[in-house]
Amino acid sequence: MKKALAILLTLALLLGLTGTVLADDEWITLRVETFDRNINGLDVTNCWQLHYAQEHFGDPNHIKLEFVSYSRWDEPTLLTNDLQGGTACDICPTYGGPVQQCIDDEGIWQLDALLDEYGQNLKAFLGETLLEFGRQDHDGDGVKEQWFIPARRISVANVGNFIRQDWLDALKMEKPTNIDEFTAYLRAAKAANLGGESTIPFAFGIFASNPMFNVRRYTDAFVDFSQVTKEDWVAFSQTPEMLPGAKEGFRWLNMLYNEGIIPETFALQNNDDANDTAKIMGYNGFWSEQPDQPWRTDKNFQIELEKNVPGGHWVTVNCFQNDSLGGKTLHDKYAANGLSIIIPKTTDEKTAIAAIKYLDWMAIPENMFALQNGVEGINYEGISEEFGIPYGVKSADNVPDEYKIHAGDICFIANGYYYGDDAKNAAALALPFAGYEKDVQDSYVDSLTDAWTQVSFIGNIQAQTDYGDTVKSAEAKFLADVVSCAPEKFDEVFDAGIQNILKSGAQQMIDEFRAAFQAGNYRGEFPGEL
Repeated sequence: MKKALAILLTLALLLGLTGTVLADDEWITLRVETFDRNINGLDVTNCWQLHYAQEHFGDPNHIKLEFVSYSRWDEPTLLTNDLQGGTACDICPTYGGPVQQCIDDEGIWQLDALLDEYGQNLKAFLGETLLEFGRQDHDGDGVKEQWFIPARRISVANVGNFIRQDWLDALKMEKPTNIDEFTAYLRAAKAANLGGESTIPFAFGIFASNPMFNVRRYTDAFVDFSQVTKEDWVAFSQTPEMLPGAKEGFRWLNMLYNEGIIPETFALQNNDDANDTAKIMGYNGFWSEQPDQPWRTDKNFQIELEKNVPGGHWVTVNCFQNDSLGGKTLHDKYAANGLSIIIPKTTDEKTAIAAIKYLDWMAIPENMFALQNGVEGINYEGISEEFGIPYGVKSADNVPDEYKIHAGDICFIANGYYYGDDAKNAAALALPFAGYEKDVQDSYVDSLTDAWTQVSFIGNIQAQTDYGDTVKSAEAKFLADVVSCAPEKFDEVFDAGIQNILKSGAQQMIDEFRAAFQAGNYRGEFPGEL
């Protein structure tokens, strides 16, 4: 009976949608959430990409596009507030917004009928496997509905570790292949004062939005997988500090701090201007971010380093071996789905149709190419005859303000540059970095070595909704305390910190994650099975 009713409702909606046509003189406004990363000279509310989309999509369809600026790092909170206040945009792409809560409350559009009628290009670009990430059986009738549109992640690589090749050369050392060799490099760099009086061998900071984001890249090397089951891995997916052996990873970080290798101010730093300055002035000898981060056009740390330190050279390093896994160097990688795109129920029917039409227009290859790459001769030099992709890509600093773009924040149905097939996409990862193609390629190879897909869950994890923020706050305090405490106090501080995290709501999260594993309501990979 419920299935029959669902079919009737879908038919009724389709009939209503197909009958919704704008009059010749009628215009509607489509508000689109757009991330702002504070790129100098780029106004995301009045940029080239907006003008291009308005001319080629908006004007022919009588749709006035309006890009609304959201700070990238504050976006989940801003979106939550706007959804609660009924002021959210008509299209909301989000990495950390309350998508599950919106599904539970039915506060967003159920999208099957809209996609079937107006989203054929979008559906073809995403594919059924990827669309499945946005489907849930909300009403329990055994049929999954499409509640959000998952962006297509073009490259799943996430972890990049970078070391100074010029420092290795100065020290007459080879690139480290394990933690002992890496530690020796850090100590030698400090002793030689290779960055001058401001030498910071190991750039390290706490990301308040996810304190364990960078840290587990190091501490996972110490986890004893002989004592970890797949269920444990899922249960502790948000609290990796509690895995067997991880404590020794934090002890190693504590040792580095007390030797002056990690900066005293690490707990105050969060990928801010001071960190960027240290990278380009040559003070740092190691850091971790995404695989192409040193060579990106918006903040090209490599080129800027060369300006200040002749011969300065960032290269990839892959040294965090896990002995319990036979020396594997674990790297977490993204799932195939990127950010989630929702249409709030506060958006009326005509505008919801316009929203899907816009996303569908974005999925057409020539439109995606323009939004991601800009203008030949301005944003890039030309098109490679071999690969059919742009070469000579200009950094944001070398493009006039009126042509500055950010591909992922505007063309958000693709997380990464898309050129039609895997071979072109792979070539494109390195080709824009003229002169550094080999460095970028090597970094991507390392980042996908012994890589495991991050754990995610199907359906609502209520404890994560209730306690996620307080747990992260407790983890930030824990990290600051265990890294900076006196060595003789480490065990005491570590154990007390773990108990505080558990009391802050982590225990409830762990219990629900474990239940989700037992019910099969999770996605992701277990490194013990690689």
